[in-house]
Amino acid sequence: MGTLPSPGRARKVSVSMPESLTAAVQQRVERGAFSQYVTRAVERQLELDLLTELSGLMEAEHGPVPAAELVKARAAWPDVE
Repeated sequence: MGTLPSPGRARKVSVSMPESLTAAVQQRVERGAFSQYVTRAVERQLELDLLTELSGLMEAEHGPVPAAELVKARAAWPDVE
């Protein structure tokens, strides 16, 4: 399982994105903040990827979460899918 890289020097990269997605981001951020917005989105995706890996490791070691525990968790957080 990996870890999130520590913040450091920035490196310019080229990324191709659909024009509609690019326009949607530009409408949400101030001029010059596009890279910061995309960086935060990539950081969140990496966190989700690592959590998925951890979940797989935990399930391999301990087995799946019992259904009764999932029912309790869903009752405790009904607004979360």
